[in-house]
Amino acid sequence: MHLLDCAIREYAWGSTTHIPKFLGRAPNGNPQAELWIGAHDGDPSRLPDGRCLNDAIRAEADSMVGERVQTVFGPRLPFLMKALSAAEPLSLQVHPTTQRARIGYDAEEAAGIPVGSPTRSYQDRHHKPELIYAITRFEGMAGFRDIEISARILRMLDVPWADDIAWRLEDGPAFQALRSVVTDMLAMEGPELDKLLAELKLAAVRAEERGHREDIRTGRRLRDRTDVAREATRVFAQTASLVDRYPHDPGVLVTLLLNHVVLAPGEAMFLDAGVIHAYTSGFGVEIMASSDNVLRAGLTPKHVDVPELLQVTNFTPMPPPLWEPTIRGEVAHFDPPATEFSLWVGPPPIGGPAIDGPRIVLVLEGEVRVETATESQDLRQGQALFIAHADGQASISGSGRVAIGSVPD
Repeated sequence: MHLLDCAIREYAWGSTTHIPKFLGRAPNGNPQAELWIGAHDGDPSRLPDGRCLNDAIRAEADSMVGERVQTVFGPRLPFLMKALSAAEPLSLQVHPTTQRARIGYDAEEAAGIPVGSPTRSYQDRHHKPELIYAITRFEGMAGFRDIEISARILRMLDVPWADDIAWRLEDGPAFQALRSVVTDMLAMEGPELDKLLAELKLAAVRAEERGHREDIRTGRRLRDRTDVAREATRVFAQTASLVDRYPHDPGVLVTLLLNHVVLAPGEAMFLDAGVIHAYTSGFGVEIMASSDNVLRAGLTPKHVDVPELLQVTNFTPMPPPLWEPTIRGEVAHFDPPATEFSLWVGPPPIGGPAIDGPRIVLVLEGEVRVETATESQDLRQGQALFIAHADGQASISGSGRVAIGSVPD
């Protein structure tokens, strides 16, 4: 077993408090967005002997990840875990399929764009399905909502541009209509875009105020509204906030068409390749295929690659992509359709992944002891432990709650 020293990534959208509090450290005043727990080459965790986990796996693949994992994925850890903390919206983004990632990576290699370059879209040759598990209330946008509902919400704005978009959505097959509308949205720029965004902000504020006045008149609460009315309220509040942050960004327009997802603590959503999304607030644990491939459309100072994003995005409307776990006692097992990972969350004793492959144990709260046949390790909140294939089965005792990432059976 190996206690991990994990890198923190500071992005502008990160919270200044969530990750420091989780790790039991004093905040440094900077926005700390992601704690990377794993062996991705971009920011691998370190072992107590100073080696990076990715290097140790390549050097000792048989004992670290085992034959089964190597046969499918090669000498690498196929999943990556993160503690993610968002105080502001992340970039509007999608992740590619494996095939598209290989094509894009090889093309950028041939073009001589170095890995890690701020103008590069593909950092590796892997897809990046991901699941986010909420530790606090967690909000985001994910997938295109039903076009009839989007059309109704757009007409509530009482803006000619929004009325035109609503008509276009209803006039054609959903996939084609969304692709056409989003393509046109992301092509807007300059004074025309700035004027439209300012107009939409005022319209969103007015529409939200109308809803509040109606609530006061009828004595209704937000939870008593229709599903469409609740969604509209979230859209209008989000639109006004995003225009304030990104007054020149066409990505704001696209968010009008997305499902607004609210996760209570303990709930999760799964995002497969091509699902457009942006997390907006909250603290949670992510588990994903070990990749850093992100194609961005906006809401970010980072590299934006609209043509590639349009090639990768799935424009088929979908419901909010919530993912229900299998419950075994007090343990929740999240097993989405990804060959690289599954996630177990619960209190000790946690009898979930009694498997023969590599695992990562992350303590969400409390203190626990992890024991194998040959050694033991005490952990507190925020600490992570890599259990190698050669360690065999492990037992966990103590008080608190842990998240365990593993390769599915």
